Amino acid sequence: MSLNEKSRAENARRNAMFAVAKKLVTLVLVLISRKFFIKYIGIEYLGINGLFANVLMLLSLADLGIGTAMNVSLYKPIAEKDTKALSAIIGYFKKIYWGIAAVVTVVGLGLIPFLKYIVNMDQDIPHLYLYYVIMICRNAFSYLFAYKSSIINADQKSSTIDTVEIWFTFTKTILEIFVIIVFKNFLAYLIIDVVYVVTRNIMVAHIANQEYPFIKKEAALDGEEKKRIRSNLFSLAVYKISYVALNGTDNILMSIMIGTVYVGMYSNYYSIANNIEALLGLVFMALTPSIGNLVATSKGKDIYRVFNQTQIASFWISGVVCAGLLFLMQDFITLWLGEGMLLDKYTVVAMVLYQFYAICMRPVWIFREGTGMYRQIRFIMLITAGLNIVLSIVLGKYMGLSGILFATTIANMLTCFLYEPRVLFKTFFNTSPVIYYRDYIINILLTLFGMVLCYFALRRLTEVSVVMFIIKGIICVLIMSAIYFIRYFKTPDFKELVSKVLSIFIKKRG
Repeated sequence: MSLNEKSRAENARRNAMFAVAKKLVTLVLVLISRKFFIKYIGIEYLGINGLFANVLMLLSLADLGIGTAMNVSLYKPIAEKDTKALSAIIGYFKKIYWGIAAVVTVVGLGLIPFLKYIVNMDQDIPHLYLYYVIMICRNAFSYLFAYKSSIINADQKSSTIDTVEIWFTFTKTILEIFVIIVFKNFLAYLIIDVVYVVTRNIMVAHIANQEYPFIKKEAALDGEEKKRIRSNLFSLAVYKISYVALNGTDNILMSIMIGTVYVGMYSNYYSIANNIEALLGLVFMALTPSIGNLVATSKGKDIYRVFNQTQIASFWISGVVCAGLLFLMQDFITLWLGEGMLLDKYTVVAMVLYQFYAICMRPVWIFREGTGMYRQIRFIMLITAGLNIVLSIVLGKYMGLSGILFATTIANMLTCFLYEPRVLFKTFFNTSPVIYYRDYIINILLTLFGMVLCYFALRRLTEVSVVMFIIKGIICVLIMSAIYFIRYFKTPDFKELVSKVLSIFIKKRG
């Protein structure tokens, strides 16, 4: 299991390819399933589904970042092939995860009396509490075998899990569509999701047992390692609380302040943007275990070079994706679900701004994951979460849905954006973050310039059709890519990045 440079690159290549394949399959299936869901079950139930998902995200506070702490703890013994230490760590986290499942269930059930205060609809939804209880069960089941999937991910073999999930997701979606069309029943739809979670976790656990049979053996974790893990867990607990408060409250505030139906309408937009971000994130996050290994085995200059290459990729991708979302989002919703599902243009702008921030910050985040940089940032995340809630309430009151979304980006830019890169550069790169912020500002200017060019190129293409959508998309990609190619093509980091990207899809021979 010890990884050298060659195996690290090969694992990154394999993981990236499977991550992309899984997300593309999932995205297509979600788009198909969502269309049938709205047609046969209704936008109201989609709003309920999105709202309860946000409530359950708050319940995920129970795990307090256990999964990330576990991955960080596994990197070193995997590199050293220390099976005894791995077995001890797996056993230690198993107890924690099973306790979490119990806590999630109890706390979730305790929130039932408060549901009536956050569901804001003109009509009553039958069996509302039953739907919520089933979603609680699904959430609790997801923890039961999570500890076994961690060793697969930390060992850079996430492609194994991705393969399982592609087939399971495909089967689940086909069953969901069948149930939606034939029975038009939300309860049956939820039950299928629960069965999917249980069977998927059992299968992944079986794979882990086969691949790493030593994890079934009991081994005691030494006191020093327990102390180190607990220290990481405390830092991650503050971080996780902040993350959930920052990202798990938007739908709840939308439901209370604007209406639960709008949660459903927004979820269509969010599904597109989030799946695109997740697709990109999976490609970047496929490198996270590699970065954990890189930090443990390489020099500072090598680590910094990898960061620069990742940053170039994120800047380029952010320009292309944000131009596409800004100029094509409304067309896509119209073609997919119809004009009746459109939200205002300010909501689209707010989503584009957050996507720009999220994609550009991705390199900082994956190095945060790979280095375990939680202790240094845990309190700034708490400040960000508090600021987001205050701004969401204020801007939501005056601007509606878009105000809640603008608040998230503003809160992040005023806190995490100013703080996280500084910590990363000073702690791990031993250099000033000034160059990072300089490059970020240049990227903003390049993106704005590209947006202006796209606007003038597209302003007369007003027809909404599949062919025109493709033409507009090609124009956006070409304009934004040309700008970034001119900006970077002479730099050594760009040339090395191109070589790495090609190696992901073209396996070198000899």
